[in-house]
Amino acid sequence: MSSVDRRIVLILIGVIAFVDAPQGKAQSVDAGVEATTDEVRRGLSWSEGKVSASADARAGFAGLDAGLRLALLRGSDRHANADLVADLTLGKDWNAGLVTVRTEVVGHIFANADSAMNYGELGLGARYAIGPLQLGAMAWYAPKQDAIGGDNLHLRATAEAGLPGLPVAVFAAVGHTTGDSRDSFSARLRPAGDYTDWKIGAEFTRYPLTLGVDYVGTDIDTANMISISPFADLQHASDRVVARVRLSF
Repeated sequence: MSSVDRRIVLILIGVIAFVDAPQGKAQSVDAGVEATTDEVRRGLSWSEGKVSASADARAGFAGLDAGLRLALLRGSDRHANADLVADLTLGKDWNAGLVTVRTEVVGHIFANADSAMNYGELGLGARYAIGPLQLGAMAWYAPKQDAIGGDNLHLRATAEAGLPGLPVAVFAAVGHTTGDSRDSFSARLRPAGDYTDWKIGAEFTRYPLTLGVDYVGTDIDTANMISISPFADLQHASDRVVARVRLSF
């Protein structure tokens, strides 16, 4: 077992121990498992366009929330043949009247990659609810790191609404990613430089089961663009439909 694998196992054990701790230590705990036809983030496939599975846990304590998500990457070219990613999040929601402000730190740790792929991001955003409609805006900034070839900024606007009288929610999102470099490693998060992505979808929830379908896409010209970077994975940066099923507990 590699050092990264051992680190992920230790993190998972720590989160499980925290979730199983006696009541009073955590104010809220959520966890679940999910299967999806493609692990897509910001319009880009992280699982080679293949079926993926994930498990996650999130616990709230002392006004903060900590989360861990493990997702299969299926030997992703985008992440140097990594088989698994662990996303660790520590965040806080701030009440600012009608608006809720969100701050967070996110670390991405990759298992069985051919080279050092780990990187971190800082998040800042806000959300506002109007009846059943929730609007949000978020920015994630990754400071300059060798694993991503410089810095990276992702901006995202979201809208979500539940349908009255039905266990169905619909949502839409648009994002834009930019950065200060265009080298081989920066192609992981920006395959052809700055780009815009979008997502529209719907999900049906009857606890503990959630069924969802998303249409995702980017403005990357995957048909006519050629990249010399092995991390760009342009064939998995185009429009597609993604289906998913989640079991919460």
